[in-house]
Amino acid sequence: MILRTLVAAVVLLSAAGCRVAVPAGNAPAVGALRMSEQTLEDGAAAGEPPSDGAASQAVPPAAPKANARPLNRAEQLLPKVNAQPWAAPLPVVVQSASKDMQCSIDADGAACHLLTDVAPRPGDIRGQCTGLSEYYGGYAVVTLDGGAQYGLCGNGMSPMEAEDVAGPAFPGPWIQDGQTVRLGNMVCERAPGAMTCAHLRTGHGFMISKDDYELW
Repeated sequence: MILRTLVAAVVLLSAAGCRVAVPAGNAPAVGALRMSEQTLEDGAAAGEPPSDGAASQAVPPAAPKANARPLNRAEQLLPKVNAQPWAAPLPVVVQSASKDMQCSIDADGAACHLLTDVAPRPGDIRGQCTGLSEYYGGYAVVTLDGGAQYGLCGNGMSPMEAEDVAGPAFPGPWIQDGQTVRLGNMVCERAPGAMTCAHLRTGHGFMISKDDYELW
């Protein structure tokens, strides 16, 4: 069942011993400050002493570094981090304020379930379900070694639905729309009806929403 699977994902993430620190990195160079000829002319008009001919030429932009690479999706999310990590043992289970999503997040992995599920595309179905279980969407996971995947075998009962039926009420912590948080190598962003999580070291991650999903 999905509730058991989410618990299993918590155990799986916890058992992996995810405590990898992220080495400090430098963003690729974006170019050099360039002084225009108009700026030089304005300076001369203001009575500044003229400089030699070489210095009066505009400074060309710096050439890109040979080893520069595009930022991965997690690195692109880093500037958006605006929430402190929750004061809870890892993996931490969080739920959206609207109760449409629940996630288990650790330092090297994340598993999320969205109440409104999008059917998995045939190429994303992994494994053969047994018994009465079926392969459902709305569930995504990313780990250090396994990359990202979507969907799982279950009975269609989400953790949020199970809570409504049997309780008890989810005690928190919560994640609000517009919040982005980093836990170790994981960066996760909550948007209305959607969740994005990506791994800083590998760049792998997922986006799930009520309308679509994406893996990379």
